Amino acid sequence: MENRSVTLMMRYKDAVTGSWTRSPAARGGNGRVKPGYVLTGGKTVQVEGHYQLRMYEGRKVKYIAAGTRADAADAQRKRLEQRETALVVAADAGLVVVKDEARLTLKGTASAYIVDTLGRGATEAAEQARLVTSEFIGVCRKRKKEYIDEITRDDIYTFWTTLRARGCGPRTVANKHARLNSWLKFAGLDKSMIPPKPRYEDTLPTIYEPDETATLLANADKYMEVCILIGLKCGLRDQELQHLEFSDLNWAEGTLRVQGKPRWGFHVKTWEQRDIPVPDAALAVLRHWEQARPGQTLVLGTSGHNPNTKLLLRLKGLARQAGLNCGRCDGCHERGECREFTLHKFRRTYITTLLRQGIDLRTVQAYAGHKDIASTMRYLRPASGTEARSKVNAVTW
Repeated sequence: MENRSVTLMMRYKDAVTGSWTRSPAARGGNGRVKPGYVLTGGKTVQVEGHYQLRMYEGRKVKYIAAGTRADAADAQRKRLEQRETALVVAADAGLVVVKDEARLTLKGTASAYIVDTLGRGATEAAEQARLVTSEFIGVCRKRKKEYIDEITRDDIYTFWTTLRARGCGPRTVANKHARLNSWLKFAGLDKSMIPPKPRYEDTLPTIYEPDETATLLANADKYMEVCILIGLKCGLRDQELQHLEFSDLNWAEGTLRVQGKPRWGFHVKTWEQRDIPVPDAALAVLRHWEQARPGQTLVLGTSGHNPNTKLLLRLKGLARQAGLNCGRCDGCHERGECREFTLHKFRRTYITTLLRQGIDLRTVQAYAGHKDIASTMRYLRPASGTEARSKVNAVTW
């Protein structure tokens, strides 16, 4: 008899190896799935990822996306297992069953993927997902395809060609493919149908120039001023910004602690807490900001006292208002939201500034929360322009 069991799994990034892996979802003593926990190495471990259903078609294993909610994923598992069992019983009784495969649509899986991305607090990634899934669905619509199981390598190659015809550069095409790859794997498309990422010439990391940050701050309200200062002078990741609380600030020592927030299901990317020194001027702004927001625990919380997942959109709106949009990228042409302005760019600026100012690499690695020095070095943009010339002119040849 064929294997009709359906197992609830979680796909997540291993904290030690950094690679994506799968493990069975853990259950409590009451038999219910423990949200965010898996069984690995004989232990129950908390992870961050999304659920999948593992089943077999003959001897071939198949994974089906099941979202991020433990209860909904387990309910989906039960329904699928009941259906598979019913098919076996019907076959044993000599009955002919017309099997409804409940085919997954491009549109439906795209929506689930975006919700999953937002559920992990990855606002910028969710914005990229909205754009890329919409573009790919548009390409497939012209090819009269609407289901995940219809997608082939040729569809992805056509997507690349369409992007290039629109004027997208090699790096943009590669970045969009990476997001497309993430979505299609989430949707359960056979990996053999997804070609490797197209190659491109590495470009220098981008940072904000002093005049750009000065213009942003000059046009920002107090809320966005605080957001920019924390990003620029503490180098926090997007989700770290969203979940930063006033209690994370040590006013006496002038430091900021980055740590997980179980209340919102937030975990530090490296699973390691870190303390970051805050410049005095920025610390004074944060002190006044806390006094102006009585009852609010989150530094950049919403009026409903929740993490603000719209920080990226607010930054892009501020850049447009300040007249800083580049006018060349897809974002400027399509929605007036320039791609040059991201929260993560403040992090690159922070790391580059510290290294240029002579702070040693190991210390900057610790402040940035990187697992290895190579990751920190990738953020460094070499000096250029007037700064570079003055340094070269000062060299004794």
